[in-house]
Amino acid sequence: MPDYLTREFLQKSDPKDQTLNTHSTIQILKVLQPRHFGSDLNKGKRFSVPFDLVGYTYWDYVDAWTKVFWHQNTRFKHSWLIYFKTNTIYNFPNWFLQWWDFFGPIPEIFPEIVQQGFAQFERQYNSQESRILADLKYFSSFALSWIFSWQYRYSKTEKTNQYPSLQRHTFVKWWTQFDSSKADQEQVKLWFQSHPKFLKAADPETSVFLNQKSHLAAFLAGSKSKEVLTKNLKEVLQMLQQEEEGSSSKKEETSSSSSEEEDPFYQNEDDCFGICLD
Repeated sequence: MPDYLTREFLQKSDPKDQTLNTHSTIQILKVLQPRHFGSDLNKGKRFSVPFDLVGYTYWDYVDAWTKVFWHQNTRFKHSWLIYFKTNTIYNFPNWFLQWWDFFGPIPEIFPEIVQQGFAQFERQYNSQESRILADLKYFSSFALSWIFSWQYRYSKTEKTNQYPSLQRHTFVKWWTQFDSSKADQEQVKLWFQSHPKFLKAADPETSVFLNQKSHLAAFLAGSKSKEVLTKNLKEVLQMLQQEEEGSSSKKEETSSSSSEEEDPFYQNEDDCFGICLD
């Protein structure tokens, strides 16, 4: 397996049969992006330890993320414990999102305390500004773990004259020995305090209201006489009127631009780049 895939790759054998590998543990240290590999993704890199293959390309590295988890013992009783490294910020390439969708955990296996923590994370996570899924960001940020396994099963068929096909069926479950309190609601709040760039932006209308309120409080606090108070109130009213006119004009611009976006003529605008009409 490529060195950058894991730091630990441990195997556990059956006590009754030492030749039977029943469990494997894998820790995700880093997921290489194309820019980390080099300018030529087809150029091979050498392994840090002697191996039958001379080296591996970036595409071999991507394939390893899938093929390694198809390892199975002769009794089909093998499982993987997969987990992330603590205090690590991961940058995931796009292909890893597909890997996560297939090999990653599902919310149905979360214990109650983790379900609450994940719900809190989803409420605060700025998913619109990030291509990384909320569950992947949650798991990698809190170094969570899960168990992955698979078995062969025959698929059902309604045709009597057709043999059922043999397919892989995957399973995931929670690792009960993990301390779930490390990912509860309180820890999620503390994480966002340390990583504010991932925090969802406040509601715009609420932000405007709080901004106006702070301005009004500042004006009134500086009013020491009736004349100054009257003057400040006039300035506040004038400021609110200007903001209202500005927001109205902004809405008109937004409506006009949105009407252009709805027009089919503008939907394929990117397809026209590079076309010369001369």
